[in-house]
Amino acid sequence: MRSIKGIVFDVDGCLARGKHVIPGVPETLADLRARGIRCAFMTNENMSTRAQVVDKLNGMGIPARTEDVISSAIVAAEVTRTLHPGKKVLAVGAAGLVEALQLCGMTLVEADHASEAKVVVMGKDPNFNMQTLEVVCQTIWNGADFIVTNMDPKVPTATGFIPATGPMIKAVAYATGKEPLVTGKPSRWAGEMAMKALGVAPEHGAVVGDQLEQDIRMGKEAGLFTIAVLTGATTAEAAAHAPEALRPDLVLPDVNHLPQWLDGQLAASRG
Repeated sequence: MRSIKGIVFDVDGCLARGKHVIPGVPETLADLRARGIRCAFMTNENMSTRAQVVDKLNGMGIPARTEDVISSAIVAAEVTRTLHPGKKVLAVGAAGLVEALQLCGMTLVEADHASEAKVVVMGKDPNFNMQTLEVVCQTIWNGADFIVTNMDPKVPTATGFIPATGPMIKAVAYATGKEPLVTGKPSRWAGEMAMKALGVAPEHGAVVGDQLEQDIRMGKEAGLFTIAVLTGATTAEAAAHAPEALRPDLVLPDVNHLPQWLDGQLAASRG
């Protein structure tokens, strides 16, 4: 029976849908923190800067500090710095990815100097079009390595879903025939950064998310207790029939059932 001291939460589909917090979540997080449980937030969303993610969470009533937040853009930037120190980078994405790479000390090149890039780092680009596709493909055909934030196909909103980063990545991979290095959830790099953010040993950590392929797989590979919630992309049936690498240790209707589960664990340990 685990003693949970830290939980890393997915955001979209877990704590919120689009810009709207799931009812009860702020109170639940306050309850967890009152128990001394460390809470961190990890999102595969890569368009926003870290400060913007913090502002979004705070604006929804979810208290968060800069050090509590990890985005797939931050993970991609750290991996790029580790694998390609000093190399010029063509960044394809929004402010979140550009800022993360700059903070890691990477030298970025503009599209008209893309031939100088030795690495393409790609996230979700709100202006992605055929011209961007051609520039990225030419750069990769010229020998540049291909690193991406994540492969999520869609993200939940208040009214349904919208396309995520994956469809743009797939277009480049299909045209070039080169599969990218994926650094966000569920990669081992994402798991390692989640553990650093929590600051607890894996046996005392948990991950909560709505995506089996991203959240649950990452948690299992990082040695965390894995909890799937049914407020986003996963159904109870899908969780129950998932292969072992994607099968959560626990399935809850939503995040707000965590305190009740923790009380049950406590009662069982005392019994």
